[in-house]
Amino acid sequence: MPPNHDDLADLLLSLGALHPPAELHGYAAGFLSAGGRLEKAAWLKHCAELLDCDAPNPDSADQLFGVYKSALESMASGDITLDLLLPDDDFDLDQRIASLGQWCQGFLTGFAMAGKAGSLNTANVSEDVGEALSDLAAIAQISPDEAMGEEGEQDFFSVCEYVRVAAMAVYLECNQSEPKPDGPAPRLH
Repeated sequence: MPPNHDDLADLLLSLGALHPPAELHGYAAGFLSAGGRLEKAAWLKHCAELLDCDAPNPDSADQLFGVYKSALESMASGDITLDLLLPDDDFDLDQRIASLGQWCQGFLTGFAMAGKAGSLNTANVSEDVGEALSDLAAIAQISPDEAMGEEGEQDFFSVCEYVRVAAMAVYLECNQSEPKPDGPAPRLH
């Protein structure tokens, strides 16, 4: 089951984290897309560094690892079932747009981090993957000021769908043969 955005936001706030839930989920998706795989302890170290917070306690550690597990399970299913961890429709459109940009920024950061640490040469990705990454970089700079009314909602939905499909396409191409994890195989329990 994917993590709940509001619950994760509360957890990150309690940890003194400086980054939002969307960025953490995007980071996990990008890291996995570049072939990165981590055990729970290594993921929690990544979280502490990315979020600029202290190491989480055991309860929060399970929730943070749930972000990673959820991203891995949805991306590895091959069914393009990735759900972006964004605020729901109860939030103002400008907040959801800002979160989408943060998700894309997290994806690009995770992709770059896993690419540096692993065997994927991110400079040699296909033209399609390069274009998808460029598009995600452009979307990371999205401005909520441009969205208005019903048309803005429709545009937001379309861009979210594009981001979801682009992220899955990057994952599928870069993970054609399942990469070896850092250390023992990750346990998802």
